Amino acid sequence: MALSHRSGRLAGRAVWVIADQALSSLSNAALALVIATQVTTTEYGAFALAFSLYGFAVASTQSVAGQVLSVKFARADGPAHAAAGSSATGVALGVAVLGGLVLALTTAFLGGPIQTVLVVLAVLLPGLLVQDTWRSVFISRGTPAAAFANDAVWLVLQAAFIAVPIVLHRDSASWYVLAWGAAATLAALYGRHQAGYWPHVAALRSWFTTHREVVVPSFAGSFAVLGAAQVAYIAIAAIGTLADVGALRATQTLLGPVNILSFAASAFLIPEVARRGVSARVLTQVAVGSSVVLAGVTAAWGAVFLLLPASAGRFLLGDTWASAREVLPWMLVFSCCIALTSGATSMMRAWNRGSHAFWVSAALGPMVLALSAFGAHADGAVGAAVGFAVAAGSSIPLAWFLFARVAARGPVAEAA
Repeated sequence: MALSHRSGRLAGRAVWVIADQALSSLSNAALALVIATQVTTTEYGAFALAFSLYGFAVASTQSVAGQVLSVKFARADGPAHAAAGSSATGVALGVAVLGGLVLALTTAFLGGPIQTVLVVLAVLLPGLLVQDTWRSVFISRGTPAAAFANDAVWLVLQAAFIAVPIVLHRDSASWYVLAWGAAATLAALYGRHQAGYWPHVAALRSWFTTHREVVVPSFAGSFAVLGAAQVAYIAIAAIGTLADVGALRATQTLLGPVNILSFAASAFLIPEVARRGVSARVLTQVAVGSSVVLAGVTAAWGAVFLLLPASAGRFLLGDTWASAREVLPWMLVFSCCIALTSGATSMMRAWNRGSHAFWVSAALGPMVLALSAFGAHADGAVGAAVGFAVAAGSSIPLAWFLFARVAARGPVAEAA
């Protein structure tokens, strides 16, 4: 009976994590689809570049705050977890303010629609990153239903705010980014109400010092991959056009629902494995099983869009559909290859072997940058997509080689 009860609670948490990730990812996908139908391809390209920078910022705060909560505080009691959650959200707030300042200064050298969009993003970045970190707080303490509630509030506010520029017939992407970020800021304030405490920015320095064995490899890995990806998008825009960037981002929007499963699997499995201290055999089963399932679901989902009639595609993405459909096959291969490495890298982090997972990212990042830029020079957006796919495929053997070494060595004692 006790085992059945524990299994029920585990299944319940899994459902809430998946539901929360679905709500978060689908709301972002809906935002991208709405903007694609309301603005020009150039404006959509500006939004796509800004959203990519936001994605990098989220990954950065996840690596320095969310990963620490998942790996080191999954088994912490209430007061200890509250202290860690306050520090983690404070870290996110500090990183967001610093990143916003850098972004705002960068816009002085830009012009056109991208300048306006990035200024809006810079101002609203603190709310966006703190809201995302509250989700990590709630999931790591075993209450993912609270994360779902927070994202639900964000979605409702986002829908209400975005209706305003639609009704006013605004065709600038900056209006929609403003609505999106303002809704996230209010949801971040709601997160403070849910948790019962404020972000503690003063703990910024001690957080990095105390948890550097998780923070350093996790952040370095995120920077290597997503930093390279952002530079790659900028390079693609410089070599080609903003429309090329928009086409690549549009395919990622279409494939977003399967990324839900990948993010949810990582968000759920890392703290659960860290909490339990599983054996190497179970760790391997979880790593292989999650990678195979994720890759299979990704392939099946992408096949739906490959078979989609042109009229349906235009309904979803407007004028962006034609260029997005050309790059979709290669971006699908890219997503499948990433899925095939996800189980290995997630389980390495669960055992607090982030330094091993880092080398996968360190190899992938430069390849993504170099091959996508070369591909863009050779064949525009399609060539860039081929570069992404080849880079991701090349990282699979390394990921599983390093995982095998981690499984043989065992977890870091503190994580176990």
